[in-house]
Amino acid sequence: MEGRYTMTFPDYTIGVEAYEKIREVCPRYGKGVVVIGGRTGIEVAQEKMVRAVEGVGLEFTGFIHAGGQSSYELIEKISRDEAVQAADMVFAVGGGKAIDTAKAVAHAQHKPFFTFPTVAGSCAAAASIATIYTPQGKFREYLYSTVPPVHVFLCSRIMAQAPVEYLLRGIGDTMAKYYEATIASRGRKLCHRDGMGIALAKMCLDPLYNYGVQAVEDNRRHVVSDAFEEVVLSIVITSGLVSNFAAPEYNGHMAHRLFVELSDLPAAEQCRQHGGLVAYGTLLLLLCDGQKEEFERFFRFCRSIGLPTCREDTCASEADIHRVFQATEKKQDVSVMPYKITQDMLHAAARDLEAYHAQQDKSEKNSGKK
Repeated sequence: MEGRYTMTFPDYTIGVEAYEKIREVCPRYGKGVVVIGGRTGIEVAQEKMVRAVEGVGLEFTGFIHAGGQSSYELIEKISRDEAVQAADMVFAVGGGKAIDTAKAVAHAQHKPFFTFPTVAGSCAAAASIATIYTPQGKFREYLYSTVPPVHVFLCSRIMAQAPVEYLLRGIGDTMAKYYEATIASRGRKLCHRDGMGIALAKMCLDPLYNYGVQAVEDNRRHVVSDAFEEVVLSIVITSGLVSNFAAPEYNGHMAHRLFVELSDLPAAEQCRQHGGLVAYGTLLLLLCDGQKEEFERFFRFCRSIGLPTCREDTCASEADIHRVFQATEKKQDVSVMPYKITQDMLHAAARDLEAYHAQQDKSEKNSGKK
């Protein structure tokens, strides 16, 4: 092996009073704290943060709203803010885009950062990578780094108050990571780092099948439960570690490629939940890969919690889907797939999915479930 690499792990705390751990963890990194996050995220977290730092020598240099897209333009603007310049550390608060913005600012300013996710919509709070969009919301690229947050503070009380759509998004995104990683790495000799990531990916699947239905129900009732916390840990921590360990080509391919293309469609504004669109792509991926039993298992699970199980659920027309499949074939960003996924394969999978969906509708109607 030429050269060397270093793996750094984020610590984490989960619980209804997770922010109390701030006083033990953060003072060793300096005194000045700048908080960067979405407006709603800061609103729900600020009071807990202020209480948590009382008497430990930490001072806030500012609370900066980073709503909208995690774009280079916004990252550069916030990086120039006096509150950022004066701070010793960054607190990244909110959902995935707000955290990615704060993360990128911390990377650019070479400051340690800590994350405080207020929703369980992605692994952004534990991952080193940041997703970059244009100011208009179109996916641009991934900003890679080997520096994860120092510590992730998962306040399950705050996260359980978030709309359930975020949890559904996180579940779909996390489960896709397992299916994509295992297919992309099939038959390949893996180095230790990639192998660790692929092995961890199994924990992106099993806890969600085991606890997902209950966690969604509890989130709808804004109840913190063991099931809810187990699912949050899979979405944020396990998935984040897989992102940090495994090479990008193992981390997400066709299901996420389909998401990128689907989310660029105007119709997708109505269903612009990342995991929802990724779930549709995962169903197609499993059909393309010939995993019939696993497809049926994932289909039943998606149906039980309200993730998309047909084209109509994605708010895309047949013409839209045709354009998405064309772009997906051309833009496949995976060089290690065991085979090339073509438009013909995608169209065949889509037809099979619609037929299976119709069959399940009919069966449920006949049985009186609908």
